Amino acid sequence: MPLDLSHTIHSNYLEAQIQGSRTPNSELEETAQVWSDIFKLSEKYDQHKILAHVRVKGRFPVNAQIEFSFLLKEIGCTVEHRIAAVAYSNEIFKNATLIEKYMKGEGYMVGLFKSKERAKRWLLHEKKKSSFLDLFDSFK
Repeated sequence: MPLDLSHTIHSNYLEAQIQGSRTPNSELEETAQVWSDIFKLSEKYDQHKILAHVRVKGRFPVNAQIEFSFLLKEIGCTVEHRIAAVAYSNEIFKNATLIEKYMKGEGYMVGLFKSKERAKRWLLHEKKKSSFLDLFDSFK
């Protein structure tokens, strides 16, 4: 199953769900297409804050990660975007770390998280509730 995108428009952000399995030898193209679609939705609905839930299976080769980083501007990412990505597996988190570092180095506002609550709080600039609640959220 290739990558699938669904979304919800909120009053102050766009929430995107990316799920499915990567197709071997098409990882870069699939990822670029999904994110291009997200950036198009962002522009269409004038929502530059993006909360992305990433539930993807399959390897994202390092060379594809690097090439994807170089395509960001071309596929619609701008410095006006603020992107909070939630990685739902260690593999996704590890894969996305390289891209996150590149994006931050290029001046993009991006954060990679393992918790939806932390990602949303960062995205919307909300103050931290308490460390106890963060501990509770980590068990979800």
